[in-house]
Amino acid sequence: MTTNPCLCLADDPLAASQFIRKARQVAELADESHFMVNLRRCDGCGQHFLTMFCERVDWADGDDPQTRVMVPVSEDEAARLQNANIRANESAILNIVETERRFLFHDMPKGPPERLEWRRGKLFIPAHD
Repeated sequence: MTTNPCLCLADDPLAASQFIRKARQVAELADESHFMVNLRRCDGCGQHFLTMFCERVDWADGDDPQTRVMVPVSEDEAARLQNANIRANESAILNIVETERRFLFHDMPKGPPERLEWRRGKLFIPAHD
């Protein structure tokens, strides 16, 4: 098990998630009712994070599936994301953050229990309305 210098990168996904959600917001890149994208910066170590919130409306039962993704990004990627027009072109995220990496994935589906885990792979934008 690796030891990370800051809680934002802690091996424990719950601790990391809570720490990242409290980090200072640097920029709001998209703010729609079912799709929100922000850049945050950890006060402890300076690490930038791209955070996404995606929601799908459950018209039948009102149990809206939600997904949060929190991905560490470099300073260069953070600057490029701030200059991109994410509101008009959300796929710009994938063009900027294109390398495989470790990211937090918090899935809150309709029905099954929620999952919060570190994943490794290529970033994707979860389904949303």
